[in-house]
Amino acid sequence: MNELSSSLLTCPHCGNQTPHQLIFTHTCPTVAYENDGSLYEGGAPDTIYRIFECSTCRDISVYSSLDCGDEENLAYPSGFTIDKSVPEVVASNFREAKRVQKVSPNAYAVLIRRALEALCDDRGVSAGSLHSRLEQLSQRGDIPPVLAQMTSVLRTLGNSGAHNTRQKVTVPLTWQMEKFFNTLIEYIYVAPARLAEFRRALDRSHGDDEEG
Repeated sequence: MNELSSSLLTCPHCGNQTPHQLIFTHTCPTVAYENDGSLYEGGAPDTIYRIFECSTCRDISVYSSLDCGDEENLAYPSGFTIDKSVPEVVASNFREAKRVQKVSPNAYAVLIRRALEALCDDRGVSAGSLHSRLEQLSQRGDIPPVLAQMTSVLRTLGNSGAHNTRQKVTVPLTWQMEKFFNTLIEYIYVAPARLAEFRRALDRSHGDDEEG
């Protein structure tokens, strides 16, 4: 049974786990291709879109899936999900941060800081202050100097969220933090994964050419 048959969902807008009403469903054909770029003639499953309305904030969310028992994916609003190439230990902190972004910007900042710590753990950076660990990432060449400066901003705002300081973390500031964080994980995880995926696609295409 589809996991969204239950209307109790976490709203990506207000962060509340609350009843959602299914207000619209749309099914459309899925276009699929073979490795050589030709259209797939095997009958790809349809794509299903479902629109839900949050009972708390009244905003809508759109989920998509393939009509074959495939997992539902949040299509709108964008930015709530994170690429599958990002380790779960990092992604889980980001997802938790998104749930509180509008209701508690300070908590959001702290959770993004935790995500940075998880990233350092995943990359095998030795224990120490987050500042020194991020510097190690830069010195090792894992991130360029400009990204090191960006991570320093995230770390500082994370500290502000955790302590009673003059720096106030606001919702608009969290938008900039998210852009910084996404740029960081794009460089470390997503871009290398995309490159590897592209190379595998080229290898499959070359293999088909040789067989032909």
